[in-house]
Amino acid sequence: MSDRETRIGEVNDALRKVKAPETDRDIVSLGWVKNVTECDGAVKAEIEVPMPGERIRASVQTAAASAIEALSWPVNTNVKVGFRAGTAAVEDTEDPLAQVGNVLAVASGKGGVGKSTVAVNLAAALARDGASVGILDADIYGPSIPTMLGATDKHPQPVDAPDGRKMFGAVEAHGMKLMSMGFMVEQDKPIIWRGPMLHGALKQFFGDVAWGPLDFLVIDLPPGTGDVALTMAQSITLTGAVVVSTPQEVAMVDARKAVGMFDQTGIHLLGVVENMAGEIFGEGNVKNWAEEKGHPFLGSLPLIPEIRISGDAGTPAALSDDDSVATPFRALADRVATACAVRNADVPRRKKISLQG
Repeated sequence: MSDRETRIGEVNDALRKVKAPETDRDIVSLGWVKNVTECDGAVKAEIEVPMPGERIRASVQTAAASAIEALSWPVNTNVKVGFRAGTAAVEDTEDPLAQVGNVLAVASGKGGVGKSTVAVNLAAALARDGASVGILDADIYGPSIPTMLGATDKHPQPVDAPDGRKMFGAVEAHGMKLMSMGFMVEQDKPIIWRGPMLHGALKQFFGDVAWGPLDFLVIDLPPGTGDVALTMAQSITLTGAVVVSTPQEVAMVDARKAVGMFDQTGIHLLGVVENMAGEIFGEGNVKNWAEEKGHPFLGSLPLIPEIRISGDAGTPAALSDDDSVATPFRALADRVATACAVRNADVPRRKKISLQG
């Protein structure tokens, strides 16, 4: 082994001491270190971080430079840190969302826990930090995404796919691509469908919408443990699911069922979120449950009027200039992106599962 190879090995060993934010994993084992070079004592390291936030990249850059400079011999150190959303190779080439780096399902065991609010603000926080993001409103019976993103007056337009098929172009709002049944029907008109029609609509949303390349597609599921999760498991490749619950026991009973549903369908649990925490519903119960059962805890979101007001106004709270309102969602986005990156590192090739019955 040459002296240069030895020194590069020492640099990589030093970088193994740098932990990825919000994890106990190092940036080398996660595959974030893309290239290390050395010439006459000058070290250059190129790192790709799969979280879009500038503050995350800055912290990794500082930690990596410090680790290298702690070695006795470097004369100077140049650490470049960029963003590239982590993704795993999809084995099924016919997966309609194969161009999407990470497909995330946001779910709850029951309605009324703010699941759609979490989905919208998670997506908005990822987009605010520079990721390309789409939102699919899979709550066919109660579509709320158009209202929460101020897009009720927009309509998908037909576009030509590269293979000549006719597809729908996703609606755009706040820098994100959107699709919802709310764009297809009158706002106050109920959708009265049986399971097969629901299944068909979802498959069209997956395969007949021109999503294009995305870093993240956030899917807002309907509450409960019905047909939608089965349709997803059979139709697309999911990076994982996020389960939302308020802190009171009556909501957590159903959140436990949602976690069980994903376990039974082979969908990876990225973690659980405690929503609307505070004086009314309590605080900390979801975190305690997650720690007891070994589920990743992604954070607690406060019950404050500004979040409701922003949703009604069609502008996500995550985009607020008020840090006290936006910061909890940006922190959630960092943790979810990290959970995706760890999942992709551990399972570098993913495929849909096959369900019987």
